[in-house]
Amino acid sequence: MMRQQLNKLNKRTVVFLSIAVVLLIVIICDRLSFNPFHSVSVNLNDKLVLKKELFTKYNIAISRKGAYEAQLAKLKDTYNSYEEKLIQSKTEDLAQAKLQDYVKSVARKSGLIISRSSAQKVENINDKPHLMLVYARVEINDIDKITKLQKFLYLIEYNSEKLVFVDDLKIKSTGFTSTKGVSATIKLSAVAKIEAKAVEKKVGLQSTVEHYRGRIMSADNSNSGSICMLVWQEPGFAIDRI
Repeated sequence: MMRQQLNKLNKRTVVFLSIAVVLLIVIICDRLSFNPFHSVSVNLNDKLVLKKELFTKYNIAISRKGAYEAQLAKLKDTYNSYEEKLIQSKTEDLAQAKLQDYVKSVARKSGLIISRSSAQKVENINDKPHLMLVYARVEINDIDKITKLQKFLYLIEYNSEKLVFVDDLKIKSTGFTSTKGVSATIKLSAVAKIEAKAVEKKVGLQSTVEHYRGRIMSADNSNSGSICMLVWQEPGFAIDRI
């Protein structure tokens, strides 16, 4: 009797263990087989949501096309209004010279004389159109009236003729009660527009010179005993030999 009960218990234990093993195998297979597909679907859903958001932003940007064009036209008008105030020049050196001449003319209008003027390093702002910042450092000595210096600074920054800015100002005086011996060192900057045609012409001329220089060297190497003469012709150069 006791043995039969043990046999029933063992059979029941074996059945439960078998069921547990089968369930464990099913769970493991489920994890291994369905999780990758689940992760792929999640990633796909995330991508679809992101693309939907981008599509919405693109539609909003397209719907605002008219406003963007109006803003662009406004910016162009603003640039055109300021273009007349830029220093128009063919080269960087000429732009710096024009800035110094302009500063000297403003100083004369203010009753001052520029003692020393020097150009500073330029900075490129834009390529098309070719815009750059040109700098000048000026020294004004023996200022008898401080009002003249005030007038000079006012005409520089608030005059509508040219876009010139005061970047740095240093004033020295020999005393506190008198303006005698007052001197000022001023660093100024202005926006200059360099003509593109002048740059292209310069590059074209340089390439032409290099081309004919190579022809002269090759001609000399082919006949070292001859004399090479360079004759100017329109529109280029010609080489004659004696």
